[in-house]
Formats: sequence, C-alpha cells, structure tokens
Amino acid sequence: MKKQKITILIGVFILAWSCSHDDSPNAPKKNDPKVDPINNECECNDGIDNDGDGLVDWSNDLGCTGIDDCTEGGLATGSLENGWTVIEPASDTRIYYVSSSEGNDQNDGESPVTPKKTIASAMALARDHSSDWVLLKRGDVFNESLVIKSGALINEPFVVASYGDSKERPLLKTGGNPGIPQVLSFQNIIVSGIAFYAHTRNPQTNEFVSYSGSPGFYFFRKADNPGNNLTIEDCAFDFYENNIVQGEQPPQNISIRRNIITNNYSDNAHSQGIYMAFCESVLIEGNVFDHNGWLVQAIPPFNNAEAGGQATFFNHNFYGTSLHNATFKGNFFSRGSSIGTKFTADNGPGSASAITLEDNLYVDGEIGISMGGNDPIASYRFKDIGIVNNVMLNIGRSKPTTRGLAWYLDIDDWDTGNVQNNLFLNQPDAQIGNTFAIRVSGVSKDVTIQDNTIYNLRSGLPLLGSIDSNSDKSNILFKKNTVVASNFNAVLMGFPTNVSNYTFSQNSYYSFLTTDKWFQIGTTYASLATWENLTNDGASSTLPAFNSPDRTLEVYQTSVGGSASIDGFMTAIMKQSKFNWNTDYDVPTINTWFREGFKVN
Repeated sequence: MKKQKITILIGVFILAWSCSHDDSPNAPKKNDPKVDPINNECECNDGIDNDGDGLVDWSNDLGCTGIDDCTEGGLATGSLENGWTVIEPASDTRIYYVSSSEGNDQNDGESPVTPKKTIASAMALARDHSSDWVLLKRGDVFNESLVIKSGALINEPFVVASYGDSKERPLLKTGGNPGIPQVLSFQNIIVSGIAFYAHTRNPQTNEFVSYSGSPGFYFFRKADNPGNNLTIEDCAFDFYENNIVQGEQPPQNISIRRNIITNNYSDNAHSQGIYMAFCESVLIEGNVFDHNGWLVQAIPPFNNAEAGGQATFFNHNFYGTSLHNATFKGNFFSRGSSIGTKFTADNGPGSASAITLEDNLYVDGEIGISMGGNDPIASYRFKDIGIVNNVMLNIGRSKPTTRGLAWYLDIDDWDTGNVQNNLFLNQPDAQIGNTFAIRVSGVSKDVTIQDNTIYNLRSGLPLLGSIDSNSDKSNILFKKNTVVASNFNAVLMGFPTNVSNYTFSQNSYYSFLTTDKWFQIGTTYASLATWENLTNDGASSTLPAFNSPDRTLEVYQTSVGGSASIDGFMTAIMKQSKFNWNTDYDVPTINTWFREGFKVN
C-alpha cells in the first residue's frame, strides 16, 4: 500500500512561511510574520504545503483550525489551537478519502481525486491499531453507520474526520441504526467534524418511519480490553436514543468537546444526551446539549410513561455514574427532560470524586445540577466537588414532565466541596412553587457555599438551605452569598431544625417579603435581627445596586444583533462548528455578559 506522500520544504519557503503557535482569535495583520505580506494569506489558505506533510490548507490539513489559521503545522497531535484539537499524520499514516457525491468504491481512495464512495469500503482498507485516517467529504450525505477502529498511540490515533472546501460537516443518516455501533475494545481514537442523524426518528419530517432507534455512539470497555484515549470533537448527534461510554473496567481519558447533542428520546426505555458510567479522566467541554431525554411533554396525569417519547424524570441531558477526575467546562445544557447534569455514586464513600463543573450555562429543564439522589441517605459518596462560575436561569420554564418544580443545585452526601461564584437567576412562574437555588441534603461535610448570587426566583420553599436533619451535616459554610427576591415574596434561607452545624458569614439578603419572614427554621419564621442572634452572620440587608440584573437570553440575542427570542438564540447556538465558530455563542462569552450584569456599581 502506498504511503501518504511527505514533502519537505527548504530554503526560501521555510523563511517565508514559518510561523509559531498563535491562540489569538483576532484576524491576522499584514505585518504578522505568519502572513504573506503580498497577498495577506495565512498558511492555511495559501495553496502551499507549509509543514511538509503532503496536505494543503484548511480543506485538507487537519493541523488547520480554519481558513484564518496561520499555523498549518508545528504543533503535536492532541495540542489545542484556537480551541480545537490539532491532528498531524504520523510517518506511516495512510489516508483514505470518501465522497458519496464523487467517489467510486473501485477507486483506491488514496487522494481527494480518487475517493471511495462508501465509508465501509474505506474502513476495509484502514488498519486497526494504526495511525490511519478516514476522511469524509464535507457537505456529502452518507446512508451508513461508522464502524470505528483503534489507533496506534495516543499521539498517533486512528482518525475519522473530514476534508473539502465546504464548511458543512459530512452527514451520516443512520435511521434506526447507531451512529457509531457498540465498540467493546477501543483506544487512541479521534472522531472529528462528523454529523450523525437518526433521520427516521424525527416526526417533524417526511422521512419519519418509527420511534425505533439506537445510540449515537456506544463505547463499552469489555473486561481485560483496552478502553482509553477517546476524543469526539465537533460532531453532531441528533434524534438518537442515547450516547454511551461505560465498561466492566473504567474507560479512561475520554474527551467530548464542542459537539451538538440534541433531541435524544426513547419510547420504551430511559434516554440521555450522554450516559457515562465508571469513567476516569473525563473532559466534557464546550458542547451544546438540548432537548435530550424527551420528544414530547408528558401526558397528564404524569406517571413516567415513555410511550411516544414522553418526558420522564429518569431522563437527562447528561447522566454520570461514579465518575472520577471529571471536568465539565463551558457547556450549554438546555431543556433536558429532567436534569441538566445528573450525577450518582452508589458504591459507598468516595465512589465519585474530583468532579468540577465550571463556567457552564444551564437553561430550562426541571433541575440544573443534581449531585446525589437515587438512594437512601449514605455517607460522603461524592468527594472533592467543585461547582464554580456557572450560570443557571429559567429552570422549570417548559415543564417537560408537567411537574411544577425548578431546582437549581442539589447537594447530597458530599465530602469536601466548593460552590462559588455561580448565578442562579430568573424563575418568575407563579405556578412553579417548588423552587430552590441551593439545597444541602444527606450526610455532607466540609462544603463551602460562597459568593453566589440568587436573583428573581419565585418560590414557596426557602431559596437557600437544607431540608433534612442538621445532625447529618458538619462544617457547612455559607459565606458572602447574595440572595435577592426582588419582584415577589420568597423565604430567603431555611432549615428544618436548628442551624448549629452550619456557619454563616457576611451574606447579603433582600426581599419585598415582610421583614419578619425572610428566614425559616422548622415551621417558625424569623426576621433578620433574630437570624443575626442565632448565627452571627454579619449580614447586609440592602438591595444591591447591580449593573443590569434583568438580563435574559432574549436581551443577549439583541446585544449581538439577533432577534429578541429564545428560538433565535437556539438557532444560532446550534450552528456552532469548527468552520462556523461564532464567539458570541461561546458559553464563557455569554456567561461573562450575565456576570457583568450582576456586578455592583
């Protein structure tokens, strides 16, 4: 088999086109040494193989992150550039091209001008446990699943990605079949820039056949098999039943980045956007999760019926069981059947550990984050938890299961945790009385809840506090939190018994509720003065002068030039992809805008 041709550039080309790694999102300037001063072209759009790997420009070179990338090479496989994973061929990489529109399975598939027609034909040539690539032409449609193979090394992975001048992902229409069928042994794999669509499960189109379906991807580590170093990036999975990573032994080093995961449902079983169990070293970053776990709202009376794809409280945007060393960063979780991110750990103390949720955006659904639940009270199941800089708003708006609840953050059975600098915003629905911002439950210790802002939540429950015995808690600190019920009455903080196992320091409270009912202990209401006598909180009771507290997604849409509607925002964020990346819809950008509104003048 002929190897991919490697061309070595020397002399004037090295001097003229050599450039270093650049993470700047700004457009290059003519005096930038990585830009052709005559044509103002970057390496990834100059028609030259600058790094000598036989691949030219963004249309073919996976070292390029886009048409404006000025570094065609120079970074190792797995490095991040402009937020995307760089992929470079190894010395023995064989590349196979596939085009449904231009290909022929009689072709050798070794160049873009002689592509195979089907993915299966190219996969038959690609070697397992190798650094081979299978590239699908962008904009093409394939009516087949992707049967994946393993790579050679972590820096020499097996790659399925795309090529061509189109900016649209290649689309795999798999119907009731899986996008990536179950894999029982896997290692060193990158799947990048592919759209998977269970088209026969979408009742809103004339391609609908039935509710019958399969997972978008299913990686299951069989005992004694490898299961590590998996990256899925810039892909889309739409209308599947689930996406799954789990195993009889822990899958390790799993990275799910900048994907669009939407509309998963089942009519006869539980359904999640992603279900991940017993995994170690997990990164969930920059993804869009929307409307997973349900096709239609539950039909009253609610009984968790799955027929017709109804919403149930078993289904969520992300469901993680017994994860260790897991980071969730910069994701958008919207309109889950029940919970945005649900975590369970049922194997005793520390059966989930080192989980961090940072700078994510949660909108709608019934519950934002649930870290616990699903078992009787058990000690310290979750060890070393961080929930930092997240924004949650309008939880409960669409009532997927028809239940009237809006729970923002549920803390249950924690051993050491930090909940800091989060925004819990905007639940104005009078029909949803079962609302809280933060609730501490179960057997928990050494948890700090600090510098969080709670604003504009309507509730018949205390917005902050606990629901069970304080004897199950120790060293729980509430410090410098701001709790404001500005437009309607609400109890700001409450506990079912005394507060002897809690510490309070410099929190800020404000409500239009009669001042003797800001706090609740058992069935007894308390004023701020009584609260101070009990807690020595040192609290403030002045309405903070926030910069712009009435910020919403509709207002954000207007601020970036869009129509003032949630639908407009959702349409825009669903378009995010490697070659169509709009920083206005990058979650950290959106969250920063909300946080600016809650700075105090």
